[in-house]
Amino acid sequence: MAAKLYATNDVVASIQRAHEAFTHVLVNRSYASIRPTYFRSEKLSVEPIFSYAPWEPASLAQLERWRANGGVLIDRNSVPDKAGETDVLIFVEAPFSLARVTRATALAHEHVIIARPHVWRTHEEAIELRAPPVETLQEIWKHIRGRRMTDLELVDATGIPMSRLQYMCAGLKPGKELEMRPRLAPQAPGLLPAWEWINAGDGAGCTASRKAVRLAGHKNAVRELARHGHIALTKYLAFGAEEPQWEKLASKRAAALADLAAVRALVESLPDHLEA
Repeated sequence: MAAKLYATNDVVASIQRAHEAFTHVLVNRSYASIRPTYFRSEKLSVEPIFSYAPWEPASLAQLERWRANGGVLIDRNSVPDKAGETDVLIFVEAPFSLARVTRATALAHEHVIIARPHVWRTHEEAIELRAPPVETLQEIWKHIRGRRMTDLELVDATGIPMSRLQYMCAGLKPGKELEMRPRLAPQAPGLLPAWEWINAGDGAGCTASRKAVRLAGHKNAVRELARHGHIALTKYLAFGAEEPQWEKLASKRAAALADLAAVRALVESLPDHLEA
């Protein structure tokens, strides 16, 4: 039998009620909005509470304990698939797509509970930044086409704050480059391989994509070299000269708006979990 869907205005109260009625409660604490209302797990008065994130290997033990004994699991993954099946699954933020709701109903045996936003404006603002109107992107494109720019140069050219540009420009798929110039050789043995890699050419440093730095195994070391002043590190966004696929970007925006409208209609139609 498919899980029943509910909405809630009080995530904490719904978690506590679900915990009273069922053994395994999975709380999906991930955020897609730009300015989310953060869920505060310290407000919960239930035990046991576990925390899991697939990128933190140490948290796997907590996942296994939850699976074996039950309780409340705070899952920080964007989708709860890796945590596995549960009695109740609770979203602390209303999803942006029906696909996430569908995946949740496949995992939950009893209930799926979705936080009802106080206002939907936060979700709408996120789409305006992550999938802005094509006209907006075309105006930005006039200033950045074929250029390699720092964040400050990008802001100066467009007149848009970087807090917004970092999301708006993602669809234009800029390359991410690091310019690394030597200052003072490190003494720490763990940093020497990265130092030698940076200065392998003429000793004047190098410029490489972030991907190349990561694949070479020096991502953390480069960060430490910069933090301790061993190198001067400048970050660039490199925009190609080829015209973006504007129709594809327009379709992406239309799909995002339609998906959010469908989620909103669903959430507003659901019975309240605390009144059911």
